[in-house]
Amino acid sequence: MTLLKSIKRSFWRGLAALLPTLLTIIVIYFAISVIYDNLGKYVNQAIMLVISWAAAVPHKTVEEWYARYWLGWLGVVASIVGLCVAAYFLGTFIGNRVVRILDHWLARLPILRRIYPGAKQVSEFFFAERDVEFRRVVAIEYPRRGLWSIGFVTGRSFRALSKQTEQELLTVFVPNSPTPITGYAVSVPRRDVIDLPITVDEAFQYVISGGMIMPPAERLESLEVILLVKGAAKAAAAEDSEDEGSAPPPARDPKDEPPPAAE
Repeated sequence: MTLLKSIKRSFWRGLAALLPTLLTIIVIYFAISVIYDNLGKYVNQAIMLVISWAAAVPHKTVEEWYARYWLGWLGVVASIVGLCVAAYFLGTFIGNRVVRILDHWLARLPILRRIYPGAKQVSEFFFAERDVEFRRVVAIEYPRRGLWSIGFVTGRSFRALSKQTEQELLTVFVPNSPTPITGYAVSVPRRDVIDLPITVDEAFQYVISGGMIMPPAERLESLEVILLVKGAAKAAAAEDSEDEGSAPPPARDPKDEPPPAAE
């Protein structure tokens, strides 16, 4: 039985050590597959047509070259480079004007105007340059007093609400665990918001893991854990000794009491 437990323990430890690498490979493979299916294979077709036209070689021969020398990765690399160049161009002054024109037209289309604004807001939330306030990781008492939740300050709350309550309010996004892409947007007084000395990535790891992955700055070292355990054991022993010292005397048996004196 002990050998079986040892094997199971070693298996789970090895799986825990191997799982991050496997997940990374799966994510990369999935990303490459999506790029190839949506862009890469069409880029490969364009490259083969160009080679066939420039070298005066039959298109079928070029396809055989692609299959023989495993040249399908050229389409993926070209697609990634093209996306990077397009992203850089759209980030320039001229690109911003193009994006504004596209935004104007997409926002007027019957179906896309209900989908595009929401997608744009999500994209701007994660990728747009913001002030430091928008990257603050805070703790608030939510959903009730005495229970603390991690949240992200996304900006100021409604002015009408702040005016009615006569205090400055902040909008805090409280993510759900283990799916932080969903959550609740709550308005909290600024004085009730406590800033946490951790990064956004560390906060996401904490939420996704259900609190099991603590930020490095918050993790207890082994020596501190030992001292805490010893301190708790000593405190428990002291409480037990106090309870024994203050225990009430045992009840006396009526048979042991002396008989009353004769009058």
